[in-house]
Amino acid sequence: MREPRRDHYIKPATGPDSDRVLDDAIASLGTLRNLPWLGDAGATMHLLVSLIHQAQQQLPQAVADAREQDYSWAEIADLLGVTRASAWQRYAGKTTTNRTPTVLD
Repeated sequence: MREPRRDHYIKPATGPDSDRVLDDAIASLGTLRNLPWLGDAGATMHLLVSLIHQAQQQLPQAVADAREQDYSWAEIADLLGVTRASAWQRYAGKTTTNRTPTVLD
């Protein structure tokens, strides 16, 4: 059976929990890089952009892993907050090359 067409997206969830995790990530990364992040807007912007870019680099692997776990493109699109067509166009060619290697016990 064919999946119904989806032309909507689910907005990513943000809130106090996300703020706390992000604040902790900024503080940790600033400490690791020995940056004076507390109160320094430039350092905070640098750290935020670094975290955003890192997350964007990890998305293709997360999508590939989701496909490996039998997530449909519609489900992946909903999780990404885009349409199914957008998710497929952006990630379909990357799903076989970015899968996390399976570790056997």
